[in-house]
Amino acid sequence: MANMNLNGWDVVALVTIPFVNAAIQNQGGSPPSMQVSTDSLAVQAAFGTWQITTGGSDNILMFNIPLTSISGTATKNGQIVTQFNYQSLAAQVQLVLTFVDGSSTGQNLVVDSKNPPTSVASLMDVNGQPLSNALHDAFIKQALSTWLGDNLSQFNHIFASVDSDPSTASDAQWAFCKPSVVAYTYVSGSSVANSYLGLTYNTAGNTTPGSAAQIDPSFIPAECQAAFMLSPAMFLTNFLAPAASDQFAIPMQSLNIDTSQLSITMAAGVRIPMQQDTVNVPGDSGSDTDSFESGFNNAANDTVGVLKWIFGLDSSASEPPDASDAVIPRVPFLIDLQISVQSSIVTTFAKTSTVVADTVLGDVTAFNTSQSWLTLSFDASNQSLTYTETQPSNNNHSIVESEGMSVAQDVFEAIGAATVTIGAALTDGADLLMVGALAGVAQGGLQWAQSSFDSANQNDAPEITSLVSNLTLPVNWSSAGPFSVTQAGLYQGGFFLAGTLRPTS
Repeated sequence: MANMNLNGWDVVALVTIPFVNAAIQNQGGSPPSMQVSTDSLAVQAAFGTWQITTGGSDNILMFNIPLTSISGTATKNGQIVTQFNYQSLAAQVQLVLTFVDGSSTGQNLVVDSKNPPTSVASLMDVNGQPLSNALHDAFIKQALSTWLGDNLSQFNHIFASVDSDPSTASDAQWAFCKPSVVAYTYVSGSSVANSYLGLTYNTAGNTTPGSAAQIDPSFIPAECQAAFMLSPAMFLTNFLAPAASDQFAIPMQSLNIDTSQLSITMAAGVRIPMQQDTVNVPGDSGSDTDSFESGFNNAANDTVGVLKWIFGLDSSASEPPDASDAVIPRVPFLIDLQISVQSSIVTTFAKTSTVVADTVLGDVTAFNTSQSWLTLSFDASNQSLTYTETQPSNNNHSIVESEGMSVAQDVFEAIGAATVTIGAALTDGADLLMVGALAGVAQGGLQWAQSSFDSANQNDAPEITSLVSNLTLPVNWSSAGPFSVTQAGLYQGGFFLAGTLRPTS
């Protein structure tokens, strides 16, 4: 499944068309009637409630205008051409919305009365069929187009209000919630029930990208009326990348962020030291392996001594030393980090290089790789975010000796067994990367999240009360009460909240 393409927009807010239509009904913004009087046409009609229906695209909405009754007379040169009288007709017209000044800091989304339709898309009778009388059909469409051209402003419904300066503006951590440029879009589903009116906006002063967002709303459960989504690019750049930088102590300038591929990679040649540890090589003082390892360490800086000891030429080493306490210090270096987002899965790949033996004869380097697959989840009972593994992590290690260096296989195995702990650390790092990203989203940015988030406890369930409050604050859908989250997670690379709106009268 391809990642969602918001075409440069940061946030999208969606509400179902049935909810919008109910608001139009409740608010009573539809004109009650129309009258048209010209030299050749006199028409009177009563309207029902205007409703959005299927057939819109991008920034065009298809409206169904019920004509509960309509009658009229068409004349030419003073002679009656035809007369008509109908009950329960339905006209469909394409309308464009626009933003107008509302409060001192906000805008209202309304029908653009300066951009009326030039024609009627369809006219149907009570049975959903075109009128059988072609003259009646033509004159009714003409009358309706004429009236809409002069009186569209009478449809005075406010679909939504957008506050471009919400009260969170002073809180820098929630800057990604503050709209700077706003547009609207129609998201078409298979029916009215799963079609949406959407608001797309950029934040933190970003300008309009000049293109419509491509939104697949199938992540929204049928019982939800509204949703908010942070774009895949925003989730990657604002939350995953800072979490990776924080978790692995990587300077941000050493991370390559590709928003087109939704990937983060550590720059080539960068080596990040990790926590120093030691390799303990256990054993019996009489084993060849232990004798090798202990002697190897004791004679590490003496080429002749090492050679004599290896080939049994050192008469002073008739009894092998005790290797039970043999310790090899190690400093793992992170040499590769790759993070990618594909649909709902965050994949991490990390690789470390650790020199476990470094002598005049050469060196032995242990390499560890760890790959993890995780996704975000939502605990509705606690209103908190968490993560889950979609499959077990994959940890592998290998050991490489420098040219001319030959180490017994059982010593390799001893060192290799010890390096498994590095793999475990890398896996934990991937987990904490996700926890950091979750905390960043939930608390408005990693730098604020870390101030109140103890990663040592691996608390992977930050509450999202503040996120919901601040993300929904700028958008007020008409006739909508508070937004209640019922589902959250990743979908096509974007982070979303879906939930219900309690209607208001």
